[in-house]
Amino acid sequence: MHLEILDFVVVAIYFTSLLALGVYSSRQQASQEDYFMAGRNVHWLLAGVSVVATLLSTVSFVALPGEVIRNGIGYFGSMFAFILIIPVVNRIVIPSLMSMPVTSIYDYLEYRFGKSVRTVGAIVFVLIRLIWISLILYTAARAVSPMTGWPIPVLVVIMGLVTVFYTTLGGMKAVLWSDFAQFVILLGGAIWIPCQIALSTGSGPWTWWSTFAESSRAQTPAFSFDPTERTTLVGMILVTFMWNICTHSSDQVAAQRYLCTGSAKEARRSFWAFSIGNIGVIILLMFCGMALFHFRYLADNLPMAEFQVQIASQADNAMPEFIAKHLPAGVTGLILAALLAAAMSSVSSGINSISAVVVTDLMNAPRDVPSQPSSLKFARSLALGTGVIAMLGAVAVEYLMSAVDWNLIDLIERINHLFVAPLGAVFFAGIWFRHVGRVAVLLGFGAGVFTSAAVSFSKWLFQYDVSFMWILPCSFAVSLLVAYAAGFCFDAPSSAQLKVLYQPKSGRQE
Repeated sequence: MHLEILDFVVVAIYFTSLLALGVYSSRQQASQEDYFMAGRNVHWLLAGVSVVATLLSTVSFVALPGEVIRNGIGYFGSMFAFILIIPVVNRIVIPSLMSMPVTSIYDYLEYRFGKSVRTVGAIVFVLIRLIWISLILYTAARAVSPMTGWPIPVLVVIMGLVTVFYTTLGGMKAVLWSDFAQFVILLGGAIWIPCQIALSTGSGPWTWWSTFAESSRAQTPAFSFDPTERTTLVGMILVTFMWNICTHSSDQVAAQRYLCTGSAKEARRSFWAFSIGNIGVIILLMFCGMALFHFRYLADNLPMAEFQVQIASQADNAMPEFIAKHLPAGVTGLILAALLAAAMSSVSSGINSISAVVVTDLMNAPRDVPSQPSSLKFARSLALGTGVIAMLGAVAVEYLMSAVDWNLIDLIERINHLFVAPLGAVFFAGIWFRHVGRVAVLLGFGAGVFTSAAVSFSKWLFQYDVSFMWILPCSFAVSLLVAYAAGFCFDAPSSAQLKVLYQPKSGRQE
């Protein structure tokens, strides 16, 4: 492993630029509206790229190539899901979201079901994103540790402090622009690595594919009735579809970007930008995985069967090790900055969105009263506290990973996605089922969480290892079915609650 002075200089310049961005953005804020929503006049392209940078974090940058190396291309059937995702989000989710002038998406839950459901939704979101931020900090530290030789907890603290500083000062505007810069760096890193391997080995995608085919990693079943089959094409399309419609409807991190734009038309353009950018980066990371597999196969010079056994346990470290050992000085620093960028983009977005939800949903900040300087100070203090909790959580994740036989994809799918589909089902139940009220939707949510946990931890609960593909579809379906059935047994929503949803008084439709 090596890092030279030039590499540290590149990373230092990058960190200094982020800190300067936070200071500059802080001078343009006068209220919580500016801090959390960037004035609601963000360009659609900036908002869309920000969603890509936020949701495709270091977990994606490191874990997706590792998934290709260890398990083949089955996971990447998820790209075909966007044929279904784009019309659903653009025709159902965004028009509903943009019809109400809210800062937090969980305002909708109070309008539709009452204050208690809003509180539950906000608490669940905070829990989801605290886990998510902790996982991202851990993943980034794990990737960077082999390059620097520094312990994972030390790296967690360094990344966490820098991210907390510029996010706490700069608010959403700093988050958006840092996301944009970080997406460009991440994209450059995903392009550079396969190009470097192609030049050093004299090979290309067709050769990489042949090596993959020889290892039986280039095939994936279209569908299987066996729930323990790890990935299938249909299963990955289904889980990706469910994750995206739930995230873009019920997750403040994604929804906050669309709320920052000026109209539903602009928000729909943002989602197109997200979809195209997301697919492009995923394809590049798939090529990174195939290139790294071929590179290691040539370097290790082992029979294919023996090589497959050896590389499986090292798959998640393949990209960080290549960056540290085989890239020239300066370039290593740039790619290292890309790894840090991907993590810090997601962490900064999560911190800002958690702060927005706590202030507007859990602290009951008035929606229509201009914020005072003291409330802006409180919002910044809250962002700081969120970052500290996330850093502690990242250290805890390190101990969890030492106790289980998961790769990074398994970790994210089985831990971070426990509440995603049940929370999404709460929003869709409110849109689709007019007879469903407060008690029914909470029962549906509880049933969905129970289902998520049962599938996620089936190996320990039932000694039957159900694939992570079925966590989101099963919990979403159970949540909706229970809410729909319970709606006939408990009080229906009032006409005033339905009027808010189906006949919005104001909004930014176009």
